[in-house]
Amino acid sequence: MKLSKWLLSIIVAVAISLLYVHQQVELVKLSYSIDCKEAALKYMLDRRARAGYNVNNLEAPSRLENALLAQKIEVAYPKRAQIVKGTPSPIRMAKAGAKSATRLRTAAVEKRSFLTGFFEFFGIGAEAFAKEK
Repeated sequence: MKLSKWLLSIIVAVAISLLYVHQQVELVKLSYSIDCKEAALKYMLDRRARAGYNVNNLEAPSRLENALLAQKIEVAYPKRAQIVKGTPSPIRMAKAGAKSATRLRTAAVEKRSFLTGFFEFFGIGAEAFAKEK
């Protein structure tokens, strides 16, 4: 009986020890992973800052002006005759068509005479607009 209790207590102690060591190993792995990701983040932030500086420097009007002057390039605004407008997209055309159709329908309603509108009020169209009680 004593041997089984002693063996059981040793097995429990070994299991607890193995669990503790496993947790410590996982903590070390996690800390290495965090350090690696922090280093990558710092590198990316530095790279982003350098890229932002380069973009701002390259787009600076004074730098562009100096570069054009160095290459003896004259910049002139285009005349109205030189500007070519592209064809509108089908979506824009559809929207414009829907707006014009709506305008035509509204204009047709507005062009009706008073007498036609009065008789139409009592006709079939009035039944469609009647509210149910």
